[in-house]
Amino acid sequence: MAKEERDNLIYRGLLQSDDGVITKVVNANSWTITFQTTFGLNDQLIEHLKNQAEHIVFSERSRIARLGVQIKCEPPSADALEGDSVTLTLVASPVIPGFPGLNELREFITLGLPVGRLVFCDPEALLTSDEVLEAIERSELKLPVSTTISADGSIVIAPHKVICEMKEPLDKEALGRILLQEDGRELLNRYQARKSVRSVNIAPGKGVVTTCSMYLNEHYVVLQSGFELGRNLPATVLDPIKTRGIRIYLEIVNQTRHPIVNPLIAAKVYCAAKSKNSMQPKRSAPGDAFFTYKEMRRLEKQFDPPEPGSCHYLEKPVAVISDETDAIKTARIYLNGPDQACDATKALCAVARPDFSPNSECSHEYATSKLGEALKDSHAVLAMKYFPNLLEHRDIINLACEGKIRALYFFEPSCEHGPFLSQLDHNRLQEYHAFGIEVYWVSGLNGCLMVHTMRDGMGYFVLPERLADFHKSMLFAFYGSNMRLSEDGEARLGNLMDALIAFWGQSIGIVTGGGSGVMEQANTLARMRGILSGANFLDITDQSMTTDVDFCQVFQATCRHSRQKWFEVASFPIFNVGGLGSLEELGITLCNMKLSILEPVPVILFDTEGRKGFWNGIDDQINEMVTRGRAPDWIKDNIVITDDPNVVIDVYRTHLQLF
Repeated sequence: MAKEERDNLIYRGLLQSDDGVITKVVNANSWTITFQTTFGLNDQLIEHLKNQAEHIVFSERSRIARLGVQIKCEPPSADALEGDSVTLTLVASPVIPGFPGLNELREFITLGLPVGRLVFCDPEALLTSDEVLEAIERSELKLPVSTTISADGSIVIAPHKVICEMKEPLDKEALGRILLQEDGRELLNRYQARKSVRSVNIAPGKGVVTTCSMYLNEHYVVLQSGFELGRNLPATVLDPIKTRGIRIYLEIVNQTRHPIVNPLIAAKVYCAAKSKNSMQPKRSAPGDAFFTYKEMRRLEKQFDPPEPGSCHYLEKPVAVISDETDAIKTARIYLNGPDQACDATKALCAVARPDFSPNSECSHEYATSKLGEALKDSHAVLAMKYFPNLLEHRDIINLACEGKIRALYFFEPSCEHGPFLSQLDHNRLQEYHAFGIEVYWVSGLNGCLMVHTMRDGMGYFVLPERLADFHKSMLFAFYGSNMRLSEDGEARLGNLMDALIAFWGQSIGIVTGGGSGVMEQANTLARMRGILSGANFLDITDQSMTTDVDFCQVFQATCRHSRQKWFEVASFPIFNVGGLGSLEELGITLCNMKLSILEPVPVILFDTEGRKGFWNGIDDQINEMVTRGRAPDWIKDNIVITDDPNVVIDVYRTHLQLF
């Protein structure tokens, strides 16, 4: 299981195993492959396996089910338990015609392939019909518009009238990328196209891949097998938080002797275990990785050496914080620079410093290269004045590979660009995450300690006390001008936020560009309402920064277009009145939808000032593109121009086909 996926399980409140991986292929023929799979369990799941095994279900990996493959698992039993893992026998077979068969898949259904997980469906968390209705009324979950609720609390879902087909046959290279790469599910989205149909027809013995819309936060849905009007493949558990969108895939087979028209899927709704919102790390013993903002500022004062160092260009001290009771006071400080004072001029140093080749005039002697001996028989936390450069990064990764680095603190992102990171820095942050190094920013931007975390492939710095909210909240990208709205415009923007909260619930947030004007006003309105507020700051000179945020990321001007990818953490875009920057962001958003990088959700062009006509030119241009065949028809259906918050909510309800 990828580290990001493992981390996110903390916030879903779902008790489940690690991804089960194939450990032995038992038998293979032209119809089936039988194999053994080992699932890693935590203590809680082990206890439930011993006492409530009947409530533990196998949920097949979505990407495998979407390829038309059914995986059946023997009932979990404590008899198969060995230590903290359980090994079960599973059988894979292709059951949906038109998708790859075993001949194509055989070489991938082999040792090491993740195939699914075991999930504990707590009978005490099963919702009654009244509880389902109450959760809907409180906007805690959004079910498909066609949902019916039975007296026992179970629900019946009618899928969208679409069928998902492969745009082209998948060769082995494409199948390998889909099944083996971490982003394989996103790759499959580009190969698998949705085709609208008048009705979803499934002949006897056949199957289809289709979709529904569903947004879950504090609940999870377990699809039930054996329903005569359609049986879903064993990808049965729809997770909280992860299940948000208009493309929640359903793989339905008809095992009856008669055709099924517009299948129905039965399901049960469970309340997920409440994720603790007090996710702020706390030191339970001396030497734990978490230190407060004030503690780190006291440490920073120790960075000033009593006499000049040997590197005249820049002092980049590193503090090594060991496992001691008074860790901050006893931290050891190491300075960069060669053993002897460098005789290069400042001008020569500035020119040579970016050159890391052997021909560089700069000695590139950094404090991080001196830590190997200091950490020879121990591990520690590092604190650095500036975010690491290339050679410092290499040293830190090498120490991490030896298990000697537990966490990294830094005070300034850049010595040249102040509070902004380069694209290479963002790559390094992802590598620290991959190597299990916790990264903390002692941020002068907002006077707070922020922890780096990954969500949907993007790294953000988050206030530790809002970490759970960040991972759980559904986000809206709010775009707009750096010019302030009028009083009426600000009131209209506030009314829009109130409408969003009323429809989607309190577990939402916004992310802006972090500038002045509309962005600053949106941030203020969000904070007044107690919802999450974040920013993607950019190193530009035409606007001030709004730094009172719960989460953020910082970008140097050279990675302006890369910064736009970080807005993909949001589920829905809302464009308020803006200028050329908003126009560019709108174009990128629409293009990403066309390329299947983003879901084709409603794009709200909100006439925040209510003067009518601000976005009419965009509407005319899009219609002209569609007329001339320069844009797909569905684009114009997804663009909504309005100044009425009620229209926005109606659009979400109807376009997304929600209850």
